[in-house]
Amino acid sequence: MGKTQDEKKAEFCGAMIGDGWIQSDERCLFLAGDPLEDKEYYDKCISKIVSETIVPTKPKIFHYWKVYGISIYKKSIIRRILSEFGLPKGKKVATARVPTWIINSNKKIIEPFIRGLFDTDGGIFCQRDYTKYADEFNFKYHTKIRLRFTTISKKLNDEIFKLINNLGYKGVKRTIKKGFENNRNNHDVQILEINRINSIKRFFKEIKPSNPKHMTKYLIWEKFGFCPKKLQ
Repeated sequence: MGKTQDEKKAEFCGAMIGDGWIQSDERCLFLAGDPLEDKEYYDKCISKIVSETIVPTKPKIFHYWKVYGISIYKKSIIRRILSEFGLPKGKKVATARVPTWIINSNKKIIEPFIRGLFDTDGGIFCQRDYTKYADEFNFKYHTKIRLRFTTISKKLNDEIFKLINNLGYKGVKRTIKKGFENNRNNHDVQILEINRINSIKRFFKEIKPSNPKHMTKYLIWEKFGFCPKKLQ
């Protein structure tokens, strides 16, 4: 059974909040990622979702920013996205949030939203176990797997935390403090992690991330019990 239109819209919203932006003057919309690691994801997933819910599109590389993804320049379409999809515009630190219609929806809508967000702005990290209880294998190899969402918006992080916990995943929030560098005020980094093995396995079974870079790391960890640092 394929995805419904609302499920596709929710996944697009997650991806936009992760890697997209809409200019304040509503002249353009961009959704883009790494030209190497994310190319397959944009070619096979994002372009299909956008083409089926908004407007036919084809990903391309944006040489100026050295990113790969999609763009929309028609104001009428962008205004439709702003009103119908509930997405914000302008600087993310001030506007990033989960659309209200997704917050008030059910599991079938929230899960694709989380998938879109994780595919674009999430990550998998495997660490060594440095505790006194670690055996030789866990001390030597990166066995401790973590799923992580990262944002500079505390409001967004709080909203994602609630959604994750409402789905039954045990998330942990923390803040990495930033100070002044080169006379610029760098924002604090808000982190949400899923650390429990059973929650991580369930996440990949039920949320089903679409970005191959995430699936590759997870499948390597699942098969061998660790993921080499050079792949992270």
